[in-house]
Amino acid sequence: MIKNLLKLIFIANIFLFTIVEARDNCSPEFNLAKPSSIAQSTDSDSDKKSTFIYFDQSLSMQGYTIDQPGQENLYVNIIDDLQQIAENIGSKTYYHSFGKSIIPLKENKISQVIKPIFYKCKGPAVNCNNQESKIHLPFKISKANPNGTYIIVTDLFLSSKQLVGGTLNQLTKPLKSILKKGKSVGIIGVMSSFNGTIYDIPSRAGGTISYTDAKKRPFYIIVIGDQKEINQVKKNLVEQHFNVTGDQYKYTLITSSPILQYLNQNKLITENNISSIVTKAEIFKFEYLNETLPVYKFDIKKTKKSIKFKINRPDIIVDNSNGVSAFRIDNSLWSSKEVRCSKIKEDDWKKDKRVDISGEPKLNKQELNIAMFSELPLNKIFWGRRYFYLMEIYAEKPGNLSEETFKEWSIRDSEAEEFTAGNPVEFKTLNLIKIIKILNSVANNEFQPTLIASLALNFNLLK
Repeated sequence: MIKNLLKLIFIANIFLFTIVEARDNCSPEFNLAKPSSIAQSTDSDSDKKSTFIYFDQSLSMQGYTIDQPGQENLYVNIIDDLQQIAENIGSKTYYHSFGKSIIPLKENKISQVIKPIFYKCKGPAVNCNNQESKIHLPFKISKANPNGTYIIVTDLFLSSKQLVGGTLNQLTKPLKSILKKGKSVGIIGVMSSFNGTIYDIPSRAGGTISYTDAKKRPFYIIVIGDQKEINQVKKNLVEQHFNVTGDQYKYTLITSSPILQYLNQNKLITENNISSIVTKAEIFKFEYLNETLPVYKFDIKKTKKSIKFKINRPDIIVDNSNGVSAFRIDNSLWSSKEVRCSKIKEDDWKKDKRVDISGEPKLNKQELNIAMFSELPLNKIFWGRRYFYLMEIYAEKPGNLSEETFKEWSIRDSEAEEFTAGNPVEFKTLNLIKIIKILNSVANNEFQPTLIASLALNFNLLK
């Protein structure tokens, strides 16, 4: 009887201790950083949106409409389907051509876009719409009505003089406004057959030359709008027109917010992010403090090895965006000589002055890796104490992956004549990388350091 009574008392004490532990957060007093505002448009009411399509009517586009023997004409195939793709995005679609100016197109005239006649002009050249390619005009209109989705079909063949001074400002100013409103710019490059003349190729003497022997040449579909609509256009094109190897197209997303989300918001930080501790720790518990901060609570022996923390790349980086080239960690460390949470008082916690605690975050194609306590190894701090380590991870600087993506399709002004003299079958795009750098520069200027995750380690360091 007495034995059973003692057993009940023992169980009750354990239950009571558990309640105390649950009630006592066993943590110092601190303030969490406020989550960054991630400027991504979330308007999902696509039924009220309109789609605006702009076809580049410059004369160099004509070669896409004429079949080249032995080559696949993706331009004709894609333009045929673009009308249906656009109708899946919003309630109404409006069509235009652009060159020197923007000209509305009636729906019964859309079929002409894939015919050579669309790019010809019967009157004097000065009055024709096929002599220039003022791509800034659709960008300017998208700034005035940011709720729409804008699709621009063009060869992006722009001279250097179109990418400087006032002309450049006409492109960057509306782009800045677009990105500030949470919109993005998707660029889909498509390698298609080509049978025509490429005009306005810069020569070293200062004039321009033409080229007629190209059999393949990329064109571009630029989509301005919400990431959801951009991804839908890209998904439809990939499913309907591109092979499984993906060598017929290239894609990038220009955005001022390459960070997808704040991981704490939907409790996406779990035990799996620090799986090495789960197996090595003598005692382990994981919980969210105040439903906000993930806390890993454990006892661990003093060791030279760092603690590995990882986040899956798709959880934090917007797919196909420029990504992030630099991260920052804000570190805070407290210690208490009293190791039992039930015994710790508020003034027992002492904040450490050291802030170089964990290694620099490393992002690869699969995940973000952080070596926690690699700068301040566990064997360099006192054992027999409880530690509370708060780590806040920020995306500090955007990357430039889109430049690498399109690098092989680009040719500079200074290289254009020599490249042309080599009689290339596959012709490159003039100043493509310069254009993408300009777009990236505007996006990067709008980028703000973004809090990715906050988390804490609450551990008893054993000998």
